Amino acid sequence: MNIAFRSAALALVPLLLAACAFSTTATATARSAASASASASASVASVDLRSAPTVSAPAARSEPPFVLLGELHDNPVHHRARAEQLRRLIAQEPRTVVVFEQFSRSEDAAVARARQAAPGDVNAVIDAAKLDRKSWRWPLHQPLFEAVLHSGAEVRGGNIERDQVRRIVREGDAAWPADLLALRERTAWNGAQQDALRQDIQDGHCGAMPEAMLPGMVQAQRARDAAMARAMLDARESGAKRVVLIAGNGHVRRDLAVPVYLQAAGVPSTDIDAVAYLEPGSAAPAGGYDRVERAPAPSREDPCAQFKR
Repeated sequence: MNIAFRSAALALVPLLLAACAFSTTATATARSAASASASASASVASVDLRSAPTVSAPAARSEPPFVLLGELHDNPVHHRARAEQLRRLIAQEPRTVVVFEQFSRSEDAAVARARQAAPGDVNAVIDAAKLDRKSWRWPLHQPLFEAVLHSGAEVRGGNIERDQVRRIVREGDAAWPADLLALRERTAWNGAQQDALRQDIQDGHCGAMPEAMLPGMVQAQRARDAAMARAMLDARESGAKRVVLIAGNGHVRRDLAVPVYLQAAGVPSTDIDAVAYLEPGSAAPAGGYDRVERAPAPSREDPCAQFKR
C-alpha cells in the first residue's frame, strides 16, 4: 500500500468504525426473508417482539453465567427489550456485572468514581466513560444504562480505545495489548472463520471497504471481540456470579466472536448464552446464536448511503 493510499485509508477508520455500529443493519436489509429461512439454524428459536418492547422470561429456564445480548444498534425496541432482560437477570442474580461494548475497558476506574460521586446519574457515568454520544446515537442506549445503574449492578467497559484500533489496523500484532494477544494465541481459528469474518465486515460496509484495508479490519474486529471476552472473564474472576455483555449482534456470534475467546479461556459452551436481537426477515447465520429475538425495524435511512457520498 503506498503512503498516500494508506493515509487516506486510515482516515476512513473513524467512519468505518462508526459504521460497524450499524453494519448488521446494512447486512440484514440486504437479505430477503427467503434467505433468512434457508440459512437460519434449526436449533435457533425465534421470538417475535412485534407488539411489545419487552422480552418475557423463558419458562423454567435459568441463564448461565455468561449471557451475551446482541443488538441492532439503531433499533430502540431492542434496547428497551434488553433493559427489561437486564432488570430480570440482575434481580435473579444481584452479583451481576454488565459489560458494555459502548465504552473502553480503560475507563472502568473513572466510571466507578462517577457512580460513587453521583449514584444513579446516567449522564455522569457516560461522561466518565467517554461514550461517543454521536456515534452511538445517544440516548438510544439510555434504557440499558438506567436499568443497570438503578439496580446497583457493576458496570464495566468491554472495548478498546479508538486510537488503539487504528494502530491495530495499521500495525497488526505489534499493536495488540499483551493480554489480548495472549488470549488470541490460545484461540482456535481457521481459514473458514477468517474468510467468514472478512466477508461479514465487507458486507456490513455495503461492499465499500477497500480490499487493502480488510486484513487490518479483521484484526481490529478480533481484537475488540477478545477485549470484550477478557472483560467478561475478568469480571467473573473478580467474583461476579453472572456477566452480561451488551454488544452488537456481530460480537455475540458463537462461531466468530466473543464466545470463541471465552471458550479458548476454558469456559464451557454450556455456560454461554448468545442471544441475537434481529428484525423480521433478517437472517441469522447457522450456528451463530443460541436464541433469536425479533422486533420491527424502525424508520431509517439507507444504511449504505454514507458509503455512496
